[in-house]
Amino acid sequence: MLDARERRARAQAELLKQADASGCLVSLSLNVAGDVKRTAKTRLLFDEGLRAFDAFGFPEITRRIFDGATGTEALILLNADAGAVKKTLERLEDAFPAARLYDFDVLNADGEKLSRSVPRRCLVCDGPAAACARSRAHGLDAVKAATEALLDGFCAGLLADTAHAALLRELHTTPKPGLVDDDNTGAHTDMDVPLFQKSAAALVPYFQTAASLGLRDAGMAPLKDAGLSAERAMFAVTNGVNTHKGMIYSAGLLLYGMGKSLSFGGDAVKHAAALAKTDAEARLRNALTLRDTHGANVFASHGVRGAVGEAADGFFHACYAADRLIAHRDAENPGALTLCDVLCVLNDTNLLHRGGPEGLRFVQKSAMAIVKLPEAARIGALRALDRELIERNLSPGGSADVLALAYLLDAWRTRSKELWEVGV
Repeated sequence: MLDARERRARAQAELLKQADASGCLVSLSLNVAGDVKRTAKTRLLFDEGLRAFDAFGFPEITRRIFDGATGTEALILLNADAGAVKKTLERLEDAFPAARLYDFDVLNADGEKLSRSVPRRCLVCDGPAAACARSRAHGLDAVKAATEALLDGFCAGLLADTAHAALLRELHTTPKPGLVDDDNTGAHTDMDVPLFQKSAAALVPYFQTAASLGLRDAGMAPLKDAGLSAERAMFAVTNGVNTHKGMIYSAGLLLYGMGKSLSFGGDAVKHAAALAKTDAEARLRNALTLRDTHGANVFASHGVRGAVGEAADGFFHACYAADRLIAHRDAENPGALTLCDVLCVLNDTNLLHRGGPEGLRFVQKSAMAIVKLPEAARIGALRALDRELIERNLSPGGSADVLALAYLLDAWRTRSKELWEVGV
């Protein structure tokens, strides 16, 4: 820690030499109690703070990022008034619960650190932080517990927002043959874009719960209970229409895996698949007995295990689709192109339900023909396939779920890239 302080002081002095009289230096770090200063969760919070800082658009001269066992820190030299910058960043430090862990120091061109206009509050009792620190009113364990609770709440909320955004990205990907999108309602008479938007919003609390359960590795039973509650919330806002039941299961597992990865390390998808395996066979046996869903009937008739099998087998098609999103990243419509790739290879249970093996083969062959076209011709071909599937009453709902999961995985990979690069 002493070495880190000396390094910080040297870097600050070097950067301030480049500042003119109207400039200032901002230091972003986290107030984390205890010996462990740098974890996957603290890095996610730090990165979010840096994104929020960048959104203010301060005129920047240069920056340096330090990342190590003593924590993550950014030093950013600005051509801006120190007082105005401090006032803005003080509001950011109070913007949401975990933002209380941010420490935005602002130094003027002379190297003087500006004080907050409003003293910080204690993490444990919400009293004046300075007074609690001087009197040692709370033990280290209490401060660490309060810090960890803030970090967990932040991470669960961030993952929930990411899952919600993935659902909306899938919804608005257009064209999606046979599916609800911005062009039409596909082969559906009971669904439209506003209904899917309401359904997605209703699932955000569940997504946060799923991530929270993963953060403490609570197991399948509470996740299953939370999923059943989420289904009731979905049906309440959709008047009984099944918009996202498959995503409640699949996204819930992935969010659990992501939460577990943040707390305990390891691969999020592997964590999710391992959890799915704990009751996959029981779910499938139950489906054969009850035959109470379209997916259960498809499993009984065709042996295709649907979302349960996909999860237990390691989310192969979702990972494939996430890779295809990267491959199509420079294209004009990467989501639609990725969906076409998925249609080629997925044994979509919704297609089997609506059109049997013949309907599934028709969609797969049509998609394979489209992917052989020049990229510029594929979107038009997908719109033509959309018209055909609407006429045939075919809707590849399972493929839509895979695309949504791919968007979620793509966002997770982007968010967590820095974590794995530095070995957290």
